[in-house]
Amino acid sequence: MSIAAMTLEALSREAAQEGADALSPTKLEDSWRRSVEQHRLDPGRPARPRILTADECRHLREREESFLRIAQAGVNRLHEQVRDSGYCVLLTDAGGRTIDFRGQGSLEQEYRGRGFRLGACWSEEEEGTCGVGTAIVERSPILVHKQEHFLALNERITCSATPIFGPDDELLGVLNASAVSSPDERRSQSLVYRLVAQNAALIENAVFAEACRGNWLVRLCPAGDDWGVDEGLYLALDGDGRIVHAGRRLRRQLARLSQPPGGIGDLLDADAESLLRHAHEHPGVPMQVRCHATGGFFQLHLRAPSVTRARSTAGRGRAREDDGFSALTSADPGVAASIERIKRLADSRVPILLNGETGAGKEAFARAIHRYSKRRDKPFVALNCAAIPESLIESELFGYREGAFTGARSKGCPGKVQLASGGTLFLDEIGDMPLALQTRLLRVLAEGEVMALGASEPERVDLHVVCATHRNLESMVAQGLFREDLLYRLNAATFRLPPLRERADIDALIARILEEEAEQCGRRIALSAEVEQRLRAYHWPGNVRELRNVLRFAVAVCDGATLRLSHLPESLQALQPPPLPGAAVPARDTAGKAEILDALQRTGWHISAAARQLGMSRSTFYRRMWRYGIEPPAQEGDGSAYS
Repeated sequence: MSIAAMTLEALSREAAQEGADALSPTKLEDSWRRSVEQHRLDPGRPARPRILTADECRHLREREESFLRIAQAGVNRLHEQVRDSGYCVLLTDAGGRTIDFRGQGSLEQEYRGRGFRLGACWSEEEEGTCGVGTAIVERSPILVHKQEHFLALNERITCSATPIFGPDDELLGVLNASAVSSPDERRSQSLVYRLVAQNAALIENAVFAEACRGNWLVRLCPAGDDWGVDEGLYLALDGDGRIVHAGRRLRRQLARLSQPPGGIGDLLDADAESLLRHAHEHPGVPMQVRCHATGGFFQLHLRAPSVTRARSTAGRGRAREDDGFSALTSADPGVAASIERIKRLADSRVPILLNGETGAGKEAFARAIHRYSKRRDKPFVALNCAAIPESLIESELFGYREGAFTGARSKGCPGKVQLASGGTLFLDEIGDMPLALQTRLLRVLAEGEVMALGASEPERVDLHVVCATHRNLESMVAQGLFREDLLYRLNAATFRLPPLRERADIDALIARILEEEAEQCGRRIALSAEVEQRLRAYHWPGNVRELRNVLRFAVAVCDGATLRLSHLPESLQALQPPPLPGAAVPARDTAGKAEILDALQRTGWHISAAARQLGMSRSTFYRRMWRYGIEPPAQEGDGSAYS
């Protein structure tokens, strides 16, 4: 079979067949069998879905930040389409944990009562046959309607779910629309099912476009269509028109060919030269192309590569094209000194512990260490100890052998430790690792061996361990929550990453991140004086991560060449400027400041606890602190109490 014989119409027929397969009962029967035989679930179980704690949910959303950002348009679009019919929308991660939720105010309590909320866990292992969980296992769209759910508690709901995959066919998450009340007729859900699939395609295409931003991006759609989101076919080309990556739907077809395609001309009557010439001469205008086999015409949309400006990457003592720390170069004396000290340890086997508040850049530093080291061509493997349920973290970290537990894969699965052998293992939020696993991690560090679940012999591993936490591990040791011997093994090289509000180079960071975000949109944008003052004075509880999100939002809504206060998120627009030094503060403000200081002192400067004592939200509490000029006391370690 030649690539020319592979028609776009055939792909559309395949998409329709996929939809029909998802509506067939076979997948449901298989799922019910798994629910009984593998998951050992009781269909009469009275408990609702497991809900992550606030901290677990926060860390999970931080880990999935990029996916959440890209998926937002598809989630919003689906919600707009189905909310007036009583449907809510869920976006989950690859494990079925809800990372985004959109409901309807009048039905909010009923949604929550059925388990539709942020942090709800909808894996098949826990809930049996259900939209999200079964879509994950089957890796295909699914409709689970009312009594088709395994648990009796879920028999009133209907769920249409579609998995979302990344460019390398890795499962990213699931888009799901559910209603707590709907007609009994299954066919009544066909439209909602189709809308979910369409918007999942939108998200999947956006993920592909983001991943291939450095290449020419091709999208093919039927003649007369616009840059829509239906069964669009995506290709990424290099500057010579060679196909370097294909979208998932097209890639499945290409995999059947005895010889992989070379250039775009193998599929269409357009060569690389004509495509690029058209793109330069008629930017944004689609090009009419013809499929070799059918003679049918299609519109080809072409997007130019996004080029990131190169920065100086010279590192002390070694010359590399990218020394890993180039993007972290800082004018803050403390950060700059830490970078130079960390560089000297990058090729050692000394574990490195990074201390800092959420969003301070701990993972960016860990990745920089890896890229600077001699291990840079080996794996960098990250595990967020706070984002994985305690029951799963052992198998995630150390892996398991065949038959280690019910539901284990037939060939077993390596853990993060084994996958990182030869490279760098990054354990984020190490303070949230269960005590029992701390003992096993200590053995890995001391002996260089790991024992997988169900294994009879240990396996040798060679890795550099970098850990990070926002907690005060010394305090946790005193409370019996963290092993003292593990702490001493980890803290030989400890580095504190200061919060953004303490950094001397905050102006340079603001300028650099603004330039990066504007550059992604192909624009040049300046800050107005009022915005510059507001950003400099803001307390930044979310640190560098929050700064980037604020500037990304502002650049997206800015309709000119200058950012103004109206372009900032409402939370920053609403802030009152801090009083000038020496200015008199009204009596009622003085009283408010005293109350806040008293609450902070009573709680040991724990923001959440102090805010609860005064009956106000955490964001309001931060704004009051900023307004009154209240700064936390200098702390050693990570300042975890200030959270």
